[in-house]
Amino acid sequence: MGWQSSQSFAWDQLQPSQLTSGSQMRRAFRSVVSTPRSWTVRVRSDGKETSLGAIVESDGWILTKASQLEGEVTCELSTAERYQAEIIGVDGKLDLALIKIDAKNLPTVKWKSDADPQVGQWLVTPGLSMSPVSVGVLSVARRKIDPAPGVLGVQIDDAVGGALVKHVMRESGAEEAGLKPGDVILSVAGEEIDSARALSNFVRKFLPGDRVLVKVLREKEEVTAVVVLTDPQMLIYDRLREMQKKMGGALSRRKTGFTEVLQHDTVLRPEDCGGVIVDLQGNAIGLNIARAGRTKSFAIPANHVVPMIQKLKLKEYAPYNPLKDARQHTVSATTSS
Repeated sequence: MGWQSSQSFAWDQLQPSQLTSGSQMRRAFRSVVSTPRSWTVRVRSDGKETSLGAIVESDGWILTKASQLEGEVTCELSTAERYQAEIIGVDGKLDLALIKIDAKNLPTVKWKSDADPQVGQWLVTPGLSMSPVSVGVLSVARRKIDPAPGVLGVQIDDAVGGALVKHVMRESGAEEAGLKPGDVILSVAGEEIDSARALSNFVRKFLPGDRVLVKVLREKEEVTAVVVLTDPQMLIYDRLREMQKKMGGALSRRKTGFTEVLQHDTVLRPEDCGGVIVDLQGNAIGLNIARAGRTKSFAIPANHVVPMIQKLKLKEYAPYNPLKDARQHTVSATTSS
């Protein structure tokens, strides 16, 4: 279809029949993503879809969402070609990762960083297929998203030499990592733990989505596990979590602590973050970084993303490795106790 000026409001540009069908609505935007889909890759970790990515340099440099990555990373192009990828650099503040594949002469992102779209304008998320992954409008102009503290997802008490795990919360990072009631947590990210209070105070320095190495004493044997920290709200409010799943799907683990974001109402899976979001001219105005609510997603503006490419390429930011001191790779959240 022929699009009007990008200054027009979104709903004025579609036929009534296109507003009642999600697939028809996405199909109407195929011309917008005909080029951007060629810059887009599907990122998998250990064979599982984890994020989208954006090709930023033609010899195989790709940006994606950092906190989604773990294990063996591969990328699939819009041409269906698949490559193994190496994580080169990670910036915890923006939750960005630069990865590298062995490929040449790839199409690259066309950024637009000189001006933001206006509230109410269409924004489109390309995937690998001809139709976009999702379509929405800019709902809130750029703003800061304050950090929330990460939590392990355990109820704890004091123990000799550490913190005793009394209960492991359902769907928490601790449960996924295999922590059990009766474990005594001895250290987190290299920091020795001598009490329940010390554990709580230390973990609060990290963000949801951060990975930390946890050492526990289990039946007289020391065991280590990498725990992905959880958003405390989604643990406390079981009904909220279940309602969100039924009404709009899962939210991103890391969705707070960003200096500036563009908020849009696009419905994205967490696995569809990490790639670009474009205006109606197909220009990338930012990188989708988090699904934060039923109709609330965040994108890092292009003027924050572009300067990071060379910094990550030159390894000014180390690749994330929870077996090292995680404090070097994550953002300290300043929160009240």
